Amino acid sequence: MNKFILFCMALLVLLPVAQGQNKELMTRFQSELNQLYRQVFTAPTDNERYHANESALQLLSEALAEENSFKWQWDFGNQVSVLTASDNKFRIFTWPVVNDAGEYECFGFVQALNEKTKEYDVSQLNDRSDDIVNRQEETLGPDRWLGAVYQELIVTTYEGRTFYTLLGWNGVDNLTQRRVIEPVCFKSGGSTPQFGQNIFRRESNLRRVVLEYRHDAMVSLRYEEQYLHLTERVQSRRSGRSLSSFFSSLFSNPSRSRGRKRGRRGPSRPVSTAARTSSAVQRSGNRGPTYKVTDKKERMIIFDQVAPQVPGMEGLYQYYVPSGVEMAYVFTGGKWELYDTAQGRATDKKLNKDFDKPIEKEAPAYQVQ
Repeated sequence: MNKFILFCMALLVLLPVAQGQNKELMTRFQSELNQLYRQVFTAPTDNERYHANESALQLLSEALAEENSFKWQWDFGNQVSVLTASDNKFRIFTWPVVNDAGEYECFGFVQALNEKTKEYDVSQLNDRSDDIVNRQEETLGPDRWLGAVYQELIVTTYEGRTFYTLLGWNGVDNLTQRRVIEPVCFKSGGSTPQFGQNIFRRESNLRRVVLEYRHDAMVSLRYEEQYLHLTERVQSRRSGRSLSSFFSSLFSNPSRSRGRKRGRRGPSRPVSTAARTSSAVQRSGNRGPTYKVTDKKERMIIFDQVAPQVPGMEGLYQYYVPSGVEMAYVFTGGKWELYDTAQGRATDKKLNKDFDKPIEKEAPAYQVQ
């Protein structure tokens, strides 16, 4: 018993010493890495920038291999993005290097928990953007990664399963830049990240969402609580019939159609949702509206739809700009569901009835000037 007590006392003495040594080591790593990343972003030549980056890759790899390094609070300012999942399953580091031609190459590490060993393993990310043809459809790994600097990490759950979604940006080159909605998962309790996942409802081939657009355009992509503008069909107050049954009876009953004005007839043409709603309300008279319009508040990935400035430029992303439509993905039932009725509001989240104050756009935090 005396030996056991002495052993415990020795542990109590040595533990603070070990913790102090670890803190000192990690502080030294942090300081040296900050110096290297400053060179990565400010050195005047490609050779100097990439040489500093190689040194940073090696040093950060060594730092992440240290015991308890996952607990260290890294601070690289706007030079390196460091995102940690709220459940501490993994942490991801990403940053860009820009060459003299204005082309971006992204680098990074994933530090993830191995459920079997209970240790955090490290995977280095290799940007292969130029080699990936089906960017929205392929499942990718660390060795073949669609490079991006990730700016948000979203954690969602459904029926006991946890889903991770990254929002990222890449400066690409002097013609375009890119934003990406990137699901990431870890198979069978392992620690190797898999980028791209089939969690987009009604889009079976979609593994990630890629928005590529003109290099000087401002495109927003963020995760926040905002509004969906929803139009719901309701029954007539008087007759109890829905809009579809009302029009069905109108055109199938000759006695109701005799009063219609004769004249030009021609093929029918599609009518927009807004036009159908307006028509329904107008025809319903004193029976009340047949559609109910509401604003629903949700947590969502909200972003600007991008499209060519002029017809005929499809696929030439240097001509893509925001179309003026805000889109949103809402996580429901284990899937991201797309809506085209998102209504981004002012930053104070107050309802802007006339929608006449656009969301303020911001430049990406990691864009190198």
